[in-house]
Amino acid sequence: METTVENEKLNFDKVWAMFQETDRRFKETDKQFKETDKQFKEIADKFKKTDELLSSKFLETEKQFKELGKQIGGLGNKFGTFNEGLVLPSLYKLFEKKFQCRDFAERYRFNANGSSMEIDLLAISEESCYLIEIKSHFKPDAIEQLQKQIERFRKFKKEYADRKIYGAIIATHYDKDNIRELFNSGIYFISISDDLVDMQIPENFEPRVW
Repeated sequence: METTVENEKLNFDKVWAMFQETDRRFKETDKQFKETDKQFKEIADKFKKTDELLSSKFLETEKQFKELGKQIGGLGNKFGTFNEGLVLPSLYKLFEKKFQCRDFAERYRFNANGSSMEIDLLAISEESCYLIEIKSHFKPDAIEQLQKQIERFRKFKKEYADRKIYGAIIATHYDKDNIRELFNSGIYFISISDDLVDMQIPENFEPRVW
């Protein structure tokens, strides 16, 4: 009987010791889980900060690109203005000599049905008006643009109703194929070289009168 009690006590002590060991391991495991969770949160915070930093850098870079685009556009406009400043004196002489123009208006603005239009240079003789656009780089869409300006000028500037209207485009850089299209449209072309202007009139060229 005494042996049985001792065995039961021994078994209880073993089981109790096992429970205690299991509880200790659970606590240790829980501690490890908490430590791991803490590390994951730290990593997540680092990723979040990195993402926020990258987003900030991206927005800053995008802003810089937009600003650079504005600056490049500004340079293009300044180059166009610079070109006009160089060629205008030569243009005056050319149109005075070839077309007997006596009056000139730089950046001539007029209203067309509520919208404002601007022409780089308007040259006027007793019989004709010449609407002149000055381009750094000539592109085909400049032809249609000038044609629309001429049509609106003809429609809304009644004081010049008795005059013939011609168009002319001046450019520093151009493609010969595009110039051929310009000639086919009946528009004068003037090239710029060494700060001098030269009117190119091919054989059989017929200027269009508006």
